[in-house]
Amino acid sequence: MRVLLVSNGAGEDAIATRVAGHFERLEADALPLVGLGQAYRERCPVVGPVRQFASEGLVRESAGNLFGDLGQGLLAHHFRQWRFLRSLRGRYSAVVAVGDLFPVIMAGLAGLRPLIFVGTAKSVWQHAYSRLELWLLGWFTRACLTRDEPTAEQLRAAGLTAEWVGNAMMDELSATDLELPLVGLPGLAIFPGSREATYQDFPRLMQCYQDLVGSGCQVQALVGLASTIDPERLAATCPDWTYRPEGSRLVGRLERQGFAPVLFCRGALGDLLASCQVALGQAGTANEQAAGAGLPVVAWAEGGEARLGWYRSRQKGLLGDALKVVEPEAVVDELRTLFLDADERQRRGRIGRQRMGPPGGAQRMAQAIERIVE
Repeated sequence: MRVLLVSNGAGEDAIATRVAGHFERLEADALPLVGLGQAYRERCPVVGPVRQFASEGLVRESAGNLFGDLGQGLLAHHFRQWRFLRSLRGRYSAVVAVGDLFPVIMAGLAGLRPLIFVGTAKSVWQHAYSRLELWLLGWFTRACLTRDEPTAEQLRAAGLTAEWVGNAMMDELSATDLELPLVGLPGLAIFPGSREATYQDFPRLMQCYQDLVGSGCQVQALVGLASTIDPERLAATCPDWTYRPEGSRLVGRLERQGFAPVLFCRGALGDLLASCQVALGQAGTANEQAAGAGLPVVAWAEGGEARLGWYRSRQKGLLGDALKVVEPEAVVDELRTLFLDADERQRRGRIGRQRMGPPGGAQRMAQAIERIVE
């Protein structure tokens, strides 16, 4: 039997890929509604029309992003995807929609059934599903897998078939045998993100690290690189540092007199997190994974938590006190406080673990999907 995975974002693609990796009796194809679906490439075939737009999927972050994508043909692209989905009726044993309600609506209106929803974007910790969303889920889906048990309870109370079996974001985060050249200092995890803005944000992140060390807080920085980021281009944004390439997982290092080597890691998130106590991140999924691993996370936004954009507001709601969003000029003080105050660091770490849940979710999701399909 074969299923179709329909997702709407880089983080959602990664979650769907992890779930598909645990299928024992199902094979999968994937249609990423947003972006090119790079996470799928090594796991399952990508089908249908795909395209990268200027906003890189963050159309709700600002009106400029939305109008920019509309000008590039966003609506026509999604219409082509919907027509492609209609052409698939009867071809798959089931469709698995991963993300928010957009893939549910796209697949549902295309007439694809049965439809299983893996809801990664919403939680009662932040914004509960509205009455309209619950009605749409009841109309289109056979079953829903939520990101936490309280959200599953909300869906069941509305008469839907829903369960929580774990959070796939927390899978594959165990440390491996990768030997990182650590120098015996506390570790600061840096997550610059996966989009084009990463190259503008990274020098500011590095300046925060330098100012933290300059304040007398001696730490070593480890940078988690997304698959979409070119390490040499990223290093070039910090001309005062010397970049030395390494291998596949320890990609390289930045060196400068007076600082511990800044390590670039890719595909080794478990090793990175195991070596760090605090995270500084402008990322999405990586911030949430760090919080789930027990690291308090610091991010910045102009205006701090009083003026959050849609995406960071959603993340703050999901993570609670595990994530602190501060003004850019307050980042160093916040990091310093966390490194010096073990009790506060542990308190916020416990909240992150509670909000994100334990590992093993991808395998249990795969088993649940196979059970529902069969």
